[in-house]
Amino acid sequence: MEKYGTLLVAERGYDLTGGLSAWARENGHRLLSVNNLKDMIMTLQTQKVNVLVMDICLPDALGVEAIPIIKGLCQKLAIIITAEENNPDQESRVRQKGIFYYHVKSFGVDELMLAISNAMERSSH
Repeated sequence: MEKYGTLLVAERGYDLTGGLSAWARENGHRLLSVNNLKDMIMTLQTQKVNVLVMDICLPDALGVEAIPIIKGLCQKLAIIITAEENNPDQESRVRQKGIFYYHVKSFGVDELMLAISNAMERSSH
C-alpha cells in the first residue's frame, strides 16, 4: 500500500518541481514548491511536510548551515539535498548534518524519486 504524504521542493527554478509533479500526483503525494529560504521556513512552520527536497544553492539560503535550522523546526523531517555537481567535500559536510539523502542532479530524477519514496515510507512509521 502506498504511503501518502507532503513533499516540499525548495529550489532556484522549478526544474525538479516540474519533473516530480506528475510522479507525486500518481503516487498520491501532495507537492509544494518554494524558491527561497524564507518561504521554505514559513511552509515548514504552517504545513505538515514529510519530505523536504532542498537545492544546496537555494537563493538566500545558508547552504549547509541551513540544515540545523530546518532540523530545529522539524526534528524528524527527512531532508534530501540536491546539488548540481558531484563534490565529495560538500557531500561529506552535508551528510554530517544528518540528512536523509544527498542527490546529484546529473544522476537523474529516477534515483531521486526512489529516495523520496523511501523517505516517505520512513516518515509514515
